[in-house]
Amino acid sequence: MLLYDQDHSKLGTALEDIEKMDAWLVTELPDPKANYGKLECVPDLAALNQSADLILECIREDMEAKVHLLQRLSGAASRGAVACSCTSGLGISAMALQSGYGPRLVGTHFWSPPHLMPLVEVTAGTESGEEAIELAMRFCRSLGKQPVRVNIDVPGFIGNRMLHALWREAIYIVERGIASAEDVDTVAKLTFGLRQAVLGPLEHMDLAGLDLIHAIHGYLLADLASNRGPGELLKQMVEQGRLGAKCGRGFYDWNERDSKVALQGRDRQVVRELRRLRRENSVPSKASRQAGEEDH
Repeated sequence: MLLYDQDHSKLGTALEDIEKMDAWLVTELPDPKANYGKLECVPDLAALNQSADLILECIREDMEAKVHLLQRLSGAASRGAVACSCTSGLGISAMALQSGYGPRLVGTHFWSPPHLMPLVEVTAGTESGEEAIELAMRFCRSLGKQPVRVNIDVPGFIGNRMLHALWREAIYIVERGIASAEDVDTVAKLTFGLRQAVLGPLEHMDLAGLDLIHAIHGYLLADLASNRGPGELLKQMVEQGRLGAKCGRGFYDWNERDSKVALQGRDRQVVRELRRLRRENSVPSKASRQAGEEDH
């Protein structure tokens, strides 16, 4: 496998960083048969244009930048190589059209943190060929991931549409003074957050009874946030430079909190859930996936 970054200084430490991450995974979430192959850092895109069969694009969330990169990989496109964009919500159809990749471009949204999260949303653009989609699905499985297919190229795909609907309402609750940011997060973590890994929203609705859900929606939905763009509180915070942990202050004062500790806690929780899901065979490891594919 070939690894390229336009910032050559990052390439200098990339392999060392990956080795550290692998060592951590071996300790926390061992998969003794996992083998992802040898990584080779390359200084320019020539090697990808000449030999890559599948290209995984992971640059910043900017349509113009992604299109420009794919255009620079026209040599690979002319050979029929498939490109996978890791965008978390940009339109695959528009990206394919503007870049000239057409049927050979597929969306592959790896959830963060990607080395732990097992799911990948594979999104088909309006031009995406079935062969390219199937190749992307197989590639994700080869990494030990569980791909889900997004049939219609909509902004945010599946997960981010649900997530941002939740975030919009969380901001709105704080904006209206219904509850503090701390209490909103506490409710999320100690109620539906505890159930989410076992019951998805539609499963939960079925178990609760759709007649009950219908009745609740009759009075509740009209009172929920319905803004079609960023809410007023979010606009104000951005204008004030309160951008979150990276700037020291957002909904919380991150000068008093340690963002690294928060992220470490997140990763430990993800690992605990993955261990449980593996025991229940809800999320097979890479080794067991490969064995299953070989059986067929």
